[in-house]
Amino acid sequence: MDWPIILVREQRRYTRLLALLAVGLSLVLAATLAHAQVAPAGFGGFKHVRWGPDEGAPDGIYKIAQSGDGYLWLAGDALYRFDGVSFEKIDWPAGTHKQHAEPTGLMTARNGELWVGLGDKAGIAVYRGGRLVDLHMPDPLISTGLMAQAPDGAVWIASARFDRQLRRFKDGRWQSVGDAVQLPDGAVMGLEFTRDGTLWVALSYQGGNTGALAFLAPHARHFQLLPDRLSARPRITLDASGALWVSDKAGTYRVVDGRGRASASGVRLPAVADARTIVPLFDGRGGLWNATAAVGISYIPGALGAVSGSMTPAYAFRATDGLTSDFAYSSFVDREGSIWIATEAGLDQFRRASAVQAQAIPADPTHGLAIARANDGSVYIESQQTLFRVTPGAAPRPILKLDAEGQSICTARSGGVWIVEASRTLRVIGDRAESSPGFASDASPTSCAEDRLGRLWVVLFGRPLTWRDASGWHTSSGKLGEQPVWDMIATPSGDIAFTARPNLAMIEGSRLTVVTNLGMATMLAAGTQDLFLSDGQGLVRVRQGRVARLGEARFPWLAWLRALVQTSRGETWLIGRTGISRVATADLDRAFADPRAPLERTLFNAQDGLVSAAQHAGFSGTQSVVGGDGRIWFLNRQGAAYFDPATLERNPLAPPVAIRALTSGGQTWRDPRALVLAAGTRALDIAYAGLSLAVPQRVRFRYRLDGVDENWVDAGARRVASYANLGPGHYRFQVIAANNDGRWNRTGAALDFEIRPTFVQSWPFKLLCAAALLALVWLAYSMRMRAVAGRIRLRMAERIEERERIARELHDTLLQAVQALTLRFQLAVEDLSPKLPGRHSLIQAIDTADQVIAEGRDRVQDLRTQQEGDVELVIRDLIARQGFDPGVQLSLTTTGAPRAMDPSTLDEVARIAGEALFNAWRHACARRVTVEIRHGMNFSLRIADDGIGIEPELAEKGRRGHFGLSGMSERARKLNGRLVIGPLPDQGTEMVLSVPGTIAYKAGTRGLLARLWSFR
Repeated sequence: MDWPIILVREQRRYTRLLALLAVGLSLVLAATLAHAQVAPAGFGGFKHVRWGPDEGAPDGIYKIAQSGDGYLWLAGDALYRFDGVSFEKIDWPAGTHKQHAEPTGLMTARNGELWVGLGDKAGIAVYRGGRLVDLHMPDPLISTGLMAQAPDGAVWIASARFDRQLRRFKDGRWQSVGDAVQLPDGAVMGLEFTRDGTLWVALSYQGGNTGALAFLAPHARHFQLLPDRLSARPRITLDASGALWVSDKAGTYRVVDGRGRASASGVRLPAVADARTIVPLFDGRGGLWNATAAVGISYIPGALGAVSGSMTPAYAFRATDGLTSDFAYSSFVDREGSIWIATEAGLDQFRRASAVQAQAIPADPTHGLAIARANDGSVYIESQQTLFRVTPGAAPRPILKLDAEGQSICTARSGGVWIVEASRTLRVIGDRAESSPGFASDASPTSCAEDRLGRLWVVLFGRPLTWRDASGWHTSSGKLGEQPVWDMIATPSGDIAFTARPNLAMIEGSRLTVVTNLGMATMLAAGTQDLFLSDGQGLVRVRQGRVARLGEARFPWLAWLRALVQTSRGETWLIGRTGISRVATADLDRAFADPRAPLERTLFNAQDGLVSAAQHAGFSGTQSVVGGDGRIWFLNRQGAAYFDPATLERNPLAPPVAIRALTSGGQTWRDPRALVLAAGTRALDIAYAGLSLAVPQRVRFRYRLDGVDENWVDAGARRVASYANLGPGHYRFQVIAANNDGRWNRTGAALDFEIRPTFVQSWPFKLLCAAALLALVWLAYSMRMRAVAGRIRLRMAERIEERERIARELHDTLLQAVQALTLRFQLAVEDLSPKLPGRHSLIQAIDTADQVIAEGRDRVQDLRTQQEGDVELVIRDLIARQGFDPGVQLSLTTTGAPRAMDPSTLDEVARIAGEALFNAWRHACARRVTVEIRHGMNFSLRIADDGIGIEPELAEKGRRGHFGLSGMSERARKLNGRLVIGPLPDQGTEMVLSVPGTIAYKAGTRGLLARLWSFR
């Protein structure tokens, strides 16, 4: 037959190196999880985890309890608490005489507090507030054995010796009641309160051969002894309904039901052979767990549902199966339903596994396993030449022995499955097999598939593709015969698809379509409507001829998949090398459509009971199917396993969150609530715990420190927060946690603490620093002002020197010349006759010249002489010389202690004041003129009148062609002062001059503080 071929190329190309790497990985590396031991019979539904000395567990654990905050407490050589990850030893506070007391009993009170019984007459302690608190039992018991809390809150404590000691603690008081209630002879091996308030004790008589049960009814005064004898060391326990059970070497049976009525069921659960002691425990599903000395543990599933006379199997789990020791002392069920076993060598946990390994199907690492699903929902699995059938809801059972070692299995479209061997072809329907001739070749079949036309296609290792129809077997030729077929499946539409690395080929009737360059596939699977292929680059989907890819850079866990199945529940299961992932099919479609869409998954791995993820890529054929009951079956190196989505349970309990300790400076505070840390604390560590013990490795945390962390810090599984460079202040640390299924405790736990400041961090020191800074600023300002004042004085000294030079020049030249001329004219006048007409005019001219000389001398004197003395006297002199009208009221006031002013400054101030007084006399038409002088750190002069006022623009710029106001401003600027001239609100004009004290006053007259600040 000629096969028309259609080539479809994916846009992405792969390098030769990548292809070779994919081949190597797919053929050599196992896409499996870390190896885990297959559980023995009866324990396949449990995940077993052990903590021995190598994992940090203490040796010799005798008792287990769980406190209200979620910690698991262990009594051994010392008291320990366990958060699922680490064991923490709890000692008595240092210095107490009970520091080395050994715990002998544990009990959790209804308020969540842990009670600890102690040996060596150490009494009873309660763990409270991060430490053990002694309850001060008078005349303590030699060895505290068992404890139980009555409905009224009283706690009863029994001795572990043959001394009939029974104590009661109620309302803070101790009572010794053993004699009063007539406790029977014997060592108390069990102590329990039933719901009706009856106290039951299991007794072992001296000699170790027999025992008995006794009870103290509510309001009864004495114990009553049951007539039935028990074997030595009997134990009692309560089931979930509150019924009381007793266990001894003859078995386990119910004594009273949950209402306290005698039981008449007659059910006796089998005893554990060769066990010296048996400690029974019922789990939440009615299973019975027996911890024994010397023979490990036993488990009876569904023990509460056992019927009288029925054979109830008991399954053993011993050290050879992975238990830490065959000497198991006690067991415990925690708040999440996990079973804990205390042994002489460590701690064991049994929790419900998500994945269940089918124990009836053996591993076949040499030839591998094969699997297929029939139309009736049955699953057929071949291993070690044996065919197993799994009907819906049932366990696998062998139905057929096969002849050859290499077979391929595939679904028969008309019912049952096909099994292709070299010598024959079998069609298995139900448990019955029909045989027909095989293909004519000695090659081994690796996979098969039947198409919608009824053709059975077979892949033969190293040979062309072969098929069988109504006319017999055929070998492909042409383009189809050239295809290097590796794996093959039937598509959802009933056609055939196979991988011819690196291509994907599809046979639709008589047409061959090839999609090229898809990579070295490790998986070819059919979904509900699509084809899927996985390689080292991720997951490829083929839908209606269109190819789409989810790259490994985006979702690394989609690379190198081995199987994919989609269910009617809308789920897609992907079997990979790092575990098995479950995603919503709608989310998967959305991720293919939108390159930014997330793809949330639930990951199952060894922590969920997987002993191996999948067979390695060297085995082709279908690797996973969905059974008729909805179970997801998949092949692995240990055989076959399944998930049952209908029974997968999410953990509904948000984890309690606790802050374990704060450590700083070598000191540790356990269970802190509020702390005040030492001054100077900079770094600290805060340890916290999320007390979900089911899968503690999957507990996730977020935390924040108010004032330091702006947002929540995603810590992942990390359980310590470290901070450095902290300053003094109040802090609040908050932490929240999510359990293994992502349920968050949003309340979490919080810790308030304070770091006290050192002296250099305290507010007095900061105040001193602020004062010092201000002083430095003021000092810098003062030094600047002094420098400015020095420059101003220098300029003023230069100006005075220049004035003196001009005065000398005027005196030595002009005035001397005028005076000489005057003398000559005087001599000439004296020679003239008195009667001469012009003589009088000359005399008048000589008098005028004398006045000019006198005025010139005054001006020269003004140039040479600086103002001296009190500024008030200078101002008064200026007022007097101005010649105000007698009707003008003049006032002058001085505030502050008068100080001698610098002569240069006084001269400039006098000229500014003189100009201001002149303007008030000439322009203001004032009736009142006021002068105010203020002495302080700075010098201030204010001159105001009630005259006609001044225009603001004129006060700012002055009158054009006049220089009085501008001259005043210039003089003020030379003094580094401030001059303000303007109108008053009512009427009149005001002039205010302010000059820095460092410039205005003489150095010897400035205040001490001013001199200090100006010192340099």
